[in-house]
Amino acid sequence: MERINRLFCLGIVFCLMWALHPVPGAWAIEITDAAGRRIVLDKLPERIVVTGNAPFIPLHMLYMFDETRERLKGFEVKVRKPDEFLILLDPELGSKQTLYSNPGPESVAALKPDLVISKAMVEGNPARSLKSLGIPVLYLGAENPDMFLADIKNLGKVFGNPERADTIVQYYRDKLSLIHEIVGTAALGGKPRVLVLEYSSRGKHLSLSVPARAWIQTQQAIISGGSPVWLDSLNLQDGWQVTGFEQIAAWNSDKIFLTVWYRLQGTEVINRLYQDSKWRQLKAVQQNTLILFPSEIFGWDAATPRWILGALWMTKMTYPEAQGSHALDIKQTARQFFKILYRMDEAEVDRHILSRMD
Repeated sequence: MERINRLFCLGIVFCLMWALHPVPGAWAIEITDAAGRRIVLDKLPERIVVTGNAPFIPLHMLYMFDETRERLKGFEVKVRKPDEFLILLDPELGSKQTLYSNPGPESVAALKPDLVISKAMVEGNPARSLKSLGIPVLYLGAENPDMFLADIKNLGKVFGNPERADTIVQYYRDKLSLIHEIVGTAALGGKPRVLVLEYSSRGKHLSLSVPARAWIQTQQAIISGGSPVWLDSLNLQDGWQVTGFEQIAAWNSDKIFLTVWYRLQGTEVINRLYQDSKWRQLKAVQQNTLILFPSEIFGWDAATPRWILGALWMTKMTYPEAQGSHALDIKQTARQFFKILYRMDEAEVDRHILSRMD
């Protein structure tokens, strides 16, 4: 008995020593990111910085986790206009450090991050430069549902909050299941031929573009049960491919989902197209199925967490007569989205977000 008591006491002493002086790496966090890279963190990061392409996308993903308000220490700014949505979520956003577009590794390192998060699917020079400074970089992909949900799981590990990640993932899976149910029966009679088209203007140059196969806009069209007419004509694997009206007329799709560059007024653009003599020759214009993609502070066509709202809306527009579409209240769905994912109350959502929808 004395020997057992001695062993028991030694065990307690060992556990106390372990707690005070843990073996290095024993509690390491291992993550495989969107670029297929294995990231190992010795502890939960306390100083997170967001940089790289479209930083608003990872920022909107991060803010689904409450820990972001405390642990986000800085982020890159690509445009001068402040992110009104993030300010709603975090009134202290202005106190965080900002980096000018395309900052060098020394500028990022000056914020003393223990993790940098960027949107990419291939490791680039910035990540390699930061790695040489001992700063790990985690890539988020976000461009298709599977990738997005894997990103959320990774963020759950980063914040030490897998339960919140599971809640978010389940929300998306439930909505994807709802879309599948609506489309499943409706598509038996054939899938409508759809076109997702971006209308943008840089200076005096107007451009019409279609998204690459892997981009979320194409994925939304496929998820919602449409048959994308432009895929056979794509040359790009990434980004947007410029097209012309002649090609749009040749496709002559049943429905056109129009996204409009954020600096333009979407309702003005689509009204102008409906009055254009050339566009009036298109089937979608004649059938009143040239439709403006929803937008409030942000559009529902980007790879932000709002992509699921865009997919739900496209399902309703693609199969308006389908069983289930009638019951799909888009505004109420949006209220639920912001409540579950961003903890906003309905009155706040109505006042600051839905009131601005096109």
